Amino acid sequence: MLSNVNTALSGFVRANNGLRFIQDRNCVLRREEQLSKAKVKLISGGGSGHEPAHNGYVGKGMLDGAVCGDVFCSPSATSIFDCLRMVAKPDESVLFVVNNYTGDRLNFGLAVERARLQYGYENLQILLNDDDCSIMESMTKKSVGKRGLAGCVLLIKILGAMAELGHSMDELIRFGEGLLREGYIATFGFTFDVIDGKLHNVELGKGLHGEPGVYKMDVCNGFESILHFALDRIAGKIAPYTDTDVVVFVNNLGGTSEFIMGVFMSTLLKMLMNDYNIKRVYVGNFFTSLNQSGLSITLLNLKYSDKLLEYLDYEVQVASPLFGGLQSYDLAPSEVLNFDDRLESKVTGIAHEYKLCFAESSQPMIRKILKNIANSLLSSRDLLNTYDKECGDGDTGNTIANGAEALLASIDSKLELLHPAKLLQDISMIMQLSIGGTSGAIYSLFFQAASKAFAEADNDPKVTIKHWLWALTYGNDAIVQYALTEVGDRTMLDALRNGEFQLRDSLLQNLPTLISVEKFARACRMEAAATRKMVPKSGRASYCATATGKSDFEYPDPGAHAVAIWAWALYEGFKENCTE
Repeated sequence: MLSNVNTALSGFVRANNGLRFIQDRNCVLRREEQLSKAKVKLISGGGSGHEPAHNGYVGKGMLDGAVCGDVFCSPSATSIFDCLRMVAKPDESVLFVVNNYTGDRLNFGLAVERARLQYGYENLQILLNDDDCSIMESMTKKSVGKRGLAGCVLLIKILGAMAELGHSMDELIRFGEGLLREGYIATFGFTFDVIDGKLHNVELGKGLHGEPGVYKMDVCNGFESILHFALDRIAGKIAPYTDTDVVVFVNNLGGTSEFIMGVFMSTLLKMLMNDYNIKRVYVGNFFTSLNQSGLSITLLNLKYSDKLLEYLDYEVQVASPLFGGLQSYDLAPSEVLNFDDRLESKVTGIAHEYKLCFAESSQPMIRKILKNIANSLLSSRDLLNTYDKECGDGDTGNTIANGAEALLASIDSKLELLHPAKLLQDISMIMQLSIGGTSGAIYSLFFQAASKAFAEADNDPKVTIKHWLWALTYGNDAIVQYALTEVGDRTMLDALRNGEFQLRDSLLQNLPTLISVEKFARACRMEAAATRKMVPKSGRASYCATATGKSDFEYPDPGAHAVAIWAWALYEGFKENCTE
């Protein structure tokens, strides 16, 4: 009960008016029935445990919707997608403001891809907040990037005001990207324990979910040495020029007393006055980490725009009182409902408009190929688990088998074998629901993006192997975009890209379809085997490799090997059933 997100949100909406709680999706929305259609809608979200982020910022001047996952876990793509459908129609503009964490990138990305292709949403954008300056560029894994910290709240405040004032999506994106990419906002977080009037167990550069910092200090008599380290990192991003006007934003991670906050602010502001002109100071529990004892400091450089203070001062009406907004007493009482009871849940999207179809004679072959793939993956469960134990949780075989079992159960009953676009979208949903975690999100993204190749080819007379090449390319590009991984990182992408390159080469040579498929499968197998000699640069394996110093493994990457298994099963199934 004490960790139940739904219960916590139920209590939250009971205490605040003007909200709509979609309880079967853990979404909180503005209750206004008629928001301006022209207004850009803002949605944010992430794991729970960071309150008042993000549900506390839903209301006039800030967010139109917040999606809440389990504690420190990304919300599902389904919840994000359905929140979008409640907030905006397909012809409206929606900006997602998301902290840069892998699970959030993948699930928000999947929701956006699904909304664009299946429901016709045309103007959706994701702004990734990566304001953490504690990690030096040389220390950042490219598949992870800089973390998102409490500066996300300032972005929501600024962009929320811009949206309320009628600015366009392009204007919001340019403004937000400029703040982040041009170095006008920076955050540094740290944790500590207060024992006998001293700071103990100080960890500098700590993340919002307890991610490790960059430096540890055993005992400190005060905050001076910590601040010298922190402000040096912040200044590295927004240089302390004389007469630089800044906003100071200090976030309590949830467990720091007001007394200690006062001591900290006294030290911080004295030090900042040497280099900056302080125009605004915000202090409070803006983006917590449950009850972690710690703080983060964000500086916003006002040289970026003379409009920043106007946006920060824009009056809001949200549950959190931290920006001094209007109370919700005069608003309509909050309402609680289920998405599955709403009309929106009955809408099936635009799949019925897909015209490109499989020939009726080929559908039995497709069914047999899918069964061969599922059975091959199931029989490889123990092998993949063994491979994963070398540098992972040892459960890749189990998670892949979960997907294979779900696929097998759906082949004869639920899968749509007429339209290839719909087939891949169905498989995408099966992977999301059955595999779960990062692997499920990546596979789901892959198949969802791949379906675009067929949705865009509605006027073609028949399905050909060129469509499957496009599908493979779209799927791989989606992995690169949202997982931030590249060829050579020792992941499933290595096998998939090599297969894509070989398939494209085969088509350029006008080779027969069967030979082209064989070359694709062999290329996947060859590159999967080659991952044994690669240094992991993405996912959990990269942390294992860093900790152990390993760069040469006994086994290949289990994710890449899983691709090799299903690629070869696809070829064998096609070979046995094709009439070419």
